Amino acid sequence: MTTESLTTNYFRAHLENMVALALAAQKHGQTVAPSEMVRSIESTLLELIHTGFPLERILEKSDLVLHAEGPAVRDAAPQLTAFNWLSSKTNQSLRKLAGEMFNLQEKDEKRLRKAIDLRLTGMAPGSLYLGFALAPPTQDIIPASDEPVFLQLKEVFRSLPELTDAIDDEEVTPLAAEIVPDAAERDASLTALYNLAPTGKVGIHTLDISSPGRTGGTLSQRERTVLHTALKRPDLISRKRGIFTGEVREIDLDRQRLHLRETNSGRILRCVLPMLDRGQAKAVLGEFARVSGEYEPDRNGVPRLMLVEDLEPILFAEQTKLTGWPDV
Repeated sequence: MTTESLTTNYFRAHLENMVALALAAQKHGQTVAPSEMVRSIESTLLELIHTGFPLERILEKSDLVLHAEGPAVRDAAPQLTAFNWLSSKTNQSLRKLAGEMFNLQEKDEKRLRKAIDLRLTGMAPGSLYLGFALAPPTQDIIPASDEPVFLQLKEVFRSLPELTDAIDDEEVTPLAAEIVPDAAERDASLTALYNLAPTGKVGIHTLDISSPGRTGGTLSQRERTVLHTALKRPDLISRKRGIFTGEVREIDLDRQRLHLRETNSGRILRCVLPMLDRGQAKAVLGEFARVSGEYEPDRNGVPRLMLVEDLEPILFAEQTKLTGWPDV
C-alpha cells in the first residue's frame, strides 16, 4: 500500500465512521446535530488536509525529502533564514555532487551541468519538510545518448539517505562500501552528506533525509563531526600503492580534493590531499602533475580514490613519458 493510499484511506475512514455513527444514532431514535458530528473529527481532518496530503505529494514526487527540526522551524511559519539555508545548501550540495559524478564518469561536465534542473516538489509543516527532484533533461539541451547519465544521477541522490546508516558514533563503517562500492563516488556522496549536515547556527538541529523505497537517516552536528574526521583520511578497501600522472581537472580546496585525468587513458582518479593549500591548488589546476600514495581500485583494478602523500607538478615535455597506470 502506498503512502498516498494510506493517507487517503485514513481520511475516508474518518468520514465513513462519522456517517456510520449518525446512521446508528438515527436507527435508535436519537438525533445528532451535523455540527456535533463534524466537530468530533474536525481537528483530525484539518491536520490531514494541512499536513498529511502535502507531505504525501512530496514523498511521491521527490528523489530526496528533507525534514528539518529545530527552534527556527518549530512554528507553522519557519524562519526565512532557516528555509533559505536549507534550500540553498541542498541546491549547492546536489549540484556539486552531480558535477563530480559527471567528471568521475568521464563525461562532459560543463555541458551536462547546464542541463541539471532541480525542482522543489513541495513543502509541508510539521517542523519543515522539503522535497527535491531532478527533472528529466530536454533533448534540445542534451542528446538522448546522455539520458542514462541523469538516470544514474537520480539513483545517486536517492542513495544518500541509505548511506547515513554507515555513520556510526565515531566513524564511517564498512557498510558505506557495500552501499556505494565505487570508492570515488562513495567519497563524493559522503562529502555531500557532510555539506548537508546542519551546523546548528541557523536554528536547525537535525535533518532527516529519505527517498522513495529507501531507508531514511538523520544528520546532525554529531554526524557532521564524524564525517569531517572520516573525510580527512578515508578508509580504503584493498589498499595499493602507486604513482600516477595526468592533468589536474578539478579542485575542491575546502574538502582538499582534486580530480586527476590520466595522460593516456583519460580515466579519472579522485585524490585526497590533506596538505593542499591555496597556492599549491592555483599552481596545479589545469596543469600536469604526478601524485603518489595509497589508493583503492575498483573491481577491475582501476585506481579510483588515492590518499596522496606527494603532489609534484611536471613539465609538459614529460607527459608523454609518464603514465604510471596499471594495465587493466
